[in-house]
Amino acid sequence: MVSCSVLINRIRKSLVLDWVDFASHTSSHGIPRAYESEGIRRKLWLLLFFSCLTCFCFQAYWIIEKFNKNDIIVGVEIKFEQIKFPAVTVCNINPYKNSLARQSSAIKSALESFELAIDRSSHRVPDEDISVRTRRWTNENLVIEPSYVYCTSDENGYYSPSSDDQSMKCICLHYTNENLYWNCEPSNDFSLKKCSNCRFGLCEKSNIGSAPCLCAQNFCVQTIDFQKVYARWPLTIKEQKCPSLFSNSTSNEFCYCVVPENSNTNSYCARRDDWAIAGCHTCDWWGRCQRSYSLHPQDHCICDDELNCFAIQMTSSNYRPRRELAEEEKTKSIVVRQSNKQRIYERILSHYEGLLAVYSRCSCTKSSGCNALKEKDRASNSSTCLCFYNKKNDQIWPCYPEVEWKERKCTKCSTFGDCSFADNQNTAKVDCFCAMPIRMCVRIESPEGNTTDLSDRIVNFWDIQPSTTVSPVQKKKQDREKAYGYAGVTDPIALKTKAMENIIFAVDQLQESEKWAISYNKSDFIVKCSFNGKECHVDTDFHAYLDPTYGACFTYTASKFDNNTNERAGPAYGLRLEVFLNVTEYLPTTEAAGVRLTVHSHEEQPFPDTLGYSAPTGFVSSFGIRLKSMTRKSAPYGDCIEEGKDEDFIYLDKQYSTEGCQRSCIQRHLALSCGCGDPRFPQYRVTKNCPVDDPVKRNCIKEQISYAMRNSKEIGCRCRQPCRQDVYSVSYSASRWPAVPGDQTGCPQGMAPQHCLMYKREQGAMIEVFFEQLNYESLMESEAYGWSNLLSDFGGQLGLWMGVSVITIMELAILICDAVFTVLRCGRRRERKFSGKRSISSLRYSISKPSF
Repeated sequence: MVSCSVLINRIRKSLVLDWVDFASHTSSHGIPRAYESEGIRRKLWLLLFFSCLTCFCFQAYWIIEKFNKNDIIVGVEIKFEQIKFPAVTVCNINPYKNSLARQSSAIKSALESFELAIDRSSHRVPDEDISVRTRRWTNENLVIEPSYVYCTSDENGYYSPSSDDQSMKCICLHYTNENLYWNCEPSNDFSLKKCSNCRFGLCEKSNIGSAPCLCAQNFCVQTIDFQKVYARWPLTIKEQKCPSLFSNSTSNEFCYCVVPENSNTNSYCARRDDWAIAGCHTCDWWGRCQRSYSLHPQDHCICDDELNCFAIQMTSSNYRPRRELAEEEKTKSIVVRQSNKQRIYERILSHYEGLLAVYSRCSCTKSSGCNALKEKDRASNSSTCLCFYNKKNDQIWPCYPEVEWKERKCTKCSTFGDCSFADNQNTAKVDCFCAMPIRMCVRIESPEGNTTDLSDRIVNFWDIQPSTTVSPVQKKKQDREKAYGYAGVTDPIALKTKAMENIIFAVDQLQESEKWAISYNKSDFIVKCSFNGKECHVDTDFHAYLDPTYGACFTYTASKFDNNTNERAGPAYGLRLEVFLNVTEYLPTTEAAGVRLTVHSHEEQPFPDTLGYSAPTGFVSSFGIRLKSMTRKSAPYGDCIEEGKDEDFIYLDKQYSTEGCQRSCIQRHLALSCGCGDPRFPQYRVTKNCPVDDPVKRNCIKEQISYAMRNSKEIGCRCRQPCRQDVYSVSYSASRWPAVPGDQTGCPQGMAPQHCLMYKREQGAMIEVFFEQLNYESLMESEAYGWSNLLSDFGGQLGLWMGVSVITIMELAILICDAVFTVLRCGRRRERKFSGKRSISSLRYSISKPSF
């Protein structure tokens, strides 16, 4: 049995022999020298060896540090390959048509408040009169017009406005400056008729009348889609049955015929529906004119589809008959279509919780009608009149002298107290009291016995005068004005900026179909289009979408599906568009006339508000583009992201982009902080956007956006660059367009060349988007110091300081293996046979060494 001490000595001797074998045979230069030397020479070799080892360790540390930095380099290469044409998005700088947008009460209210703020800033209206101006209107200035709303019917068949857009479509009476709706009937019950004896917009149906109106049975209201006009001397316009084309008889259709007065010349006739009001110029002595498309036409005309135009004189906008007209002049009047409008039906809450007829102190004048007076405003010369009192908003209005009120029977009344005016008293059974000028009625109690005194059934307003507490409707109106944010702002530019923001909020409350209805149509906006010198198809090559800032925008996508590429560089082989901007329909908040354009890849969401370029009317705007294809390295070398879309990304069908990520992050923060989103961005999940008339939420959005921009990391915003991205750099130039008269394309038929030139310069623009060169710049990130560099530098340092190679490393590995086997075999090992030649040479070297 071998003792432990003997075993340990055996292992130690074996390990020494292994080390001696390594030291005498290794390819490393320093170790054999130190082993074979003796005395001071050995110590010097050992000192040198460890010094080099220390230097190598320092160098190895810096090499590893350099490797761990994960530095990158950017390789730039110009590639001459086939380039796919990018997506090009064009928008009208004016988002919505003025005439159609004002049909929405939310947009109309925002625009009217803006116009009032402009008047205040220019000191055209004193500040103390602002509230009076918006609240007090004389009865003579109150014009009733038809309003297109959604409505519901109760069990009694009474129709009232509704906030549900799936309800029935109705036409209601509506004051132009107040949110007051009554006498609602289904829109299918109304038809266009001729009326006479119009007052406040209400008319009587008449076969010989000339005022245009919408009638449901005997109930008629003037419409703003048509206007009464008069022929200008020496012309006379008459309505008669159209002459037949195949015989001397007449047809069943009606025509308007124009003929010089007291002349035997033949009249010019056209179907009644073919005439429309238009601007004109160059009218001759006989009243024959040329149609004008200028923003400021010289005259007004009526023109038919053949562009035959004749001079007219317009009536006032409220259609009141002019008393000074002689009877013979009245025969010259006709009703002509003013414009073709697509009606927008609105969702409206009922404003009535109780409507009463009350006696009130009034100030009545012949010119301004009656206005109710407050208790402190009572004057000695005030009289008593009858008014409508709305208990919901404490409003006492409108008012009329008692003689213009009449006790009648109504067919049906709502639970709020308002009733439908009945022409036929035989079928009506409900007692009501009506203001005859506006045909508005309220329910009253039936008389008891033979009592006919109205004072017992109609209360005095001064007996039930409400407290000074602000009513819900009045508070809502005050909140809306506060939400608009015009208070204290006097600079017109700042007011327009705020107004544009308010319009975005107001439009967001509309349905998708309503937004499209007030926007520009694709075929009307894009007049001509060519790509690569060939005609393109507007209907199929452009994709339309709604942008919150610019309304309807149109993206050229044909190059994505057809793989269209440019044959050559330059404007002639790019995308060329002629657009019609319809400047006459611009909103008052739009500051410039032109096109907003942005160039982007097909998968990215366009952002014309922040990443777009503007092109003015009357110019050829040339946008030369160059492609930069960027490939970035992901972690740990860079900070890009391969796929950044998550469930919070609000642009669902688009590719990830940094701008989209930032907007998604802000919208998510607003939804969580304010309970609603910003209408300038798409909705965040199921959270709706904030309303236009809520000052608390509007202020919350303002504050939280400012906070989010300053503290993006705190709210969890980390928007990284995509690893692959195509970036288009744009250069811009412009020249006057059209150059000279002569090109009649795009102008209405029959327009003179010079007028066509002015028409295009005022209403149109030419857009060119093209590649400046048919090559692109490839920017590719790569690792600056990789594994190959690390191994190369590491091996170089080992060879420099230690004389170590791969063979040396293998020798060291063999030494470790021998040592392990020696320990495992308890020091028993095979005796090594060294070469005698090696031993003799070593001995001779040892003998010949000089001693110190």
